[in-house]
Amino acid sequence: MIYLDHNATTTMYPAVLDAMRPYFEGRFGNPASVHASGRVARQAVEESRRRIVALVGGRSGDIVFTGSGTEAVLLGMAGVWRALASPGAHVIVSSIEHSAGLDAARILENEGANVSWVGPDGDGRINADRVLAAITRDTALVCVQHANNETGVVHPLREIGAVTRSSGARLFVDAVQSAGKIALEPEAWQADYVALAAHKLGGPKGVGALWRRDKSPLAPVIPGSAERGLRGGTTNVPGIVGFGSAAQLALEARNAYEPSRTALRQEFETLLRELLPSASITGRHAERLPNTTHLTFDPEIGADLVIALDQEGYAVSAGSACTSGSESPSHVLLAMGMSPDRARTAVRVSLGRETTSEELNGLAQALHGIIERRLSMPGARP
Repeated sequence: MIYLDHNATTTMYPAVLDAMRPYFEGRFGNPASVHASGRVARQAVEESRRRIVALVGGRSGDIVFTGSGTEAVLLGMAGVWRALASPGAHVIVSSIEHSAGLDAARILENEGANVSWVGPDGDGRINADRVLAAITRDTALVCVQHANNETGVVHPLREIGAVTRSSGARLFVDAVQSAGKIALEPEAWQADYVALAAHKLGGPKGVGALWRRDKSPLAPVIPGSAERGLRGGTTNVPGIVGFGSAAQLALEARNAYEPSRTALRQEFETLLRELLPSASITGRHAERLPNTTHLTFDPEIGADLVIALDQEGYAVSAGSACTSGSESPSHVLLAMGMSPDRARTAVRVSLGRETTSEELNGLAQALHGIIERRLSMPGARP
């Protein structure tokens, strides 16, 4: 199986497992304990905090560890809303957020928030002028991804942050998909909160984090004394150590990762245009993550291309892994104005650190063969 679904989850750095192993064995203390074993664990957690702040790129700030990227998004939306707002206050949310953000926004609505949804342009970008048009005197929070998990399109957060800051609102950024792939710039974005997940950047599953600007308001969504009262539950020391190790490795590798994956993606897309001229690359005119190619086809090609490629030995996806069981077309593609039938043909190819040109050439050839066979079937096209 050739794995090309690294936006769903990616391979863990071998060194991360090595860093975690002692905290499953001899260094198993609870960091809340005051004895020596607890102090060893606490020091490891604090070192990971520092490494993740360095990855985020903020000159300062704090890290609150969570059990996943989804929980980090919930904390960065519901936790901020509960700390900031009174019922009826206004929240702006991008309509193409990951399902974690959409679900969190619905929780806010149930708690009395007045939520406005801001849609993308035809290339899948959330533009600052649309955010500005939605801002009111009651806007307390603006929530936008750094990069879309399906299309890979990167949003203009400097401009969005400028209009958010000028309104007096807070800015929450879901950077789960972009962290470790491209630079995070919370200072330039004027962001107040940034959500992350370890397993998207070479760390373990089951641990996330919320970066917040110093002293930015935040209320827990899981009450308890851990994480300075901001997230209850016994601290996942091995996972946090793995997250910190992965953050450091991803930061060290990013300068090489970004140009190498961009060049490989461009080579792949050039081949696709030669083999499959009818294929459409989503967001091709926008800035995108260096590792992501999202394709759609004429509706006559039919759906289930992901399943057909799986049978050929290639693991890709149609979009977010969190909505893979849904039969509905992607909310992201529909918001961009795509027809439901075309949206159902979607294929997302997301490269990893070790993806090769040969693997992508094989995928392109396999996709070409699948489509040619479908079009040659009786009644497939006039």
